[in-house]
Amino acid sequence: MDTQRTHTLDELDLSIVHALQIQPRVPWVRMGEVLEVDAVTVARRWERMVRAGVAWVDGYLSTGHDEGVYAQIEIDMDGRLSEDTIGQLARDPHVLSLKQTSGGRDLLAIVAAADLDGLARLSGDRVSQLPGVRAVRSHVITAAPFEGASWRLRILTRQQRTALTVERPALPDEPLRPLDRRIALALGTDGRMPLTELAETVGASAATVRRRLRVLTGTGRLSLRCALARPLTGFPVSVVYFGSVPAQHLDETVSALRTLPGLRMCSITAGAHNLMLDIWLPALSEVHTTEALLNSRLAHLDLRITERAVVLRTVKHVGRVLDRRGHSMGSAPLNYWDA
Repeated sequence: MDTQRTHTLDELDLSIVHALQIQPRVPWVRMGEVLEVDAVTVARRWERMVRAGVAWVDGYLSTGHDEGVYAQIEIDMDGRLSEDTIGQLARDPHVLSLKQTSGGRDLLAIVAAADLDGLARLSGDRVSQLPGVRAVRSHVITAAPFEGASWRLRILTRQQRTALTVERPALPDEPLRPLDRRIALALGTDGRMPLTELAETVGASAATVRRRLRVLTGTGRLSLRCALARPLTGFPVSVVYFGSVPAQHLDETVSALRTLPGLRMCSITAGAHNLMLDIWLPALSEVHTTEALLNSRLAHLDLRITERAVVLRTVKHVGRVLDRRGHSMGSAPLNYWDA
C-alpha cells in the first residue's frame, strides 16, 4: 500500500464510492452501465483506491441486530498515550472502533462481548490492565438506531441511485449461525470478496453462502459499508456529543436526529448520558453551532448536550485500522465470539 503519496479523487472515483455505498457488492458490469463507464475502468479505479487506503468495503454484524453486548468505553491514561497500548487496543478483536479525543477522556472505544459478564471482564480485566491505563468507564449500548452505513456522498443523480438500489424482501429474523459469524469475519477483511473465495474461506458451498448473505442482509443483521477516508469526504472534523433526553422522548429524538447531514452514529446508552452522537463536520468552527442547532431544534424534547469531544485521531474505524491521515493500513475485524 502506498501510504506516502498524496491522493486526490476525481468525480468518477467519488461516483464509484457513492455507488458502493448504495450497493456494496454490485457487479462492476452493472456499475459501469449505471455510470456509463467501461467496467474494466471502474474495477481498476476501485483497486487503485483500495491500494492507496483511501476507500474500502467492510462487512460486520450490526450492533442493533447482533446477539452480543456492545458498549462505549472511556479510557483515561496516566498522563501520556502509549502507542503500544493504542496498538494493542486497535488489534483487539473485541474493539470495533477506537478514537483519541479531547475532553474528559483520552480514548473512546466501541467494544463488544458475548454477554454482560464478558463485558465486565473486558473492561475490568483486559483493558484496565494495559500499560498506562488509569481508569475505564463503560456505557452499555441498549440500541444503535443510526450507524454510518446509512451515510451517503451526494454525487450520483436520483436516476443513478434508483438504478443501483435493490429492494430486499422483508425476511423473518432467526438466530445467528456459526457460519454467519464466519461470513461476517471474512467480509470484515474485504466486503467485496468474490463469492467463490468467500465460500472457500468460510468452508461452505457457494450456494449456501449466497443464501446466507441474502438472509443476513435482508434482516439487517449484516451491514456492508463502503468507507472513504474522512479527510476526503468534505467533513474532516469528527465530534462526539454526549447528551441526555427523558426516556419517553428517545424515539422522537432519534427520528429528529436522522435529518442531520453529518450524523454518523447515534447510540442509546445506559450511563451518565443516554445519547452519544458521532457527527462529522466541515470545520471546527461548526462544533458549537451544531450544538446550538441541536439544542434549539430539540428543546421541546428536553435534550441537553452535557459534553462534547473533538476526535483528534481515529485509530480504528469499524474494524479498519487507520493511519494518522485516516487511510486504511489493514483490517482487524470484530471477532469477540472466538476471542
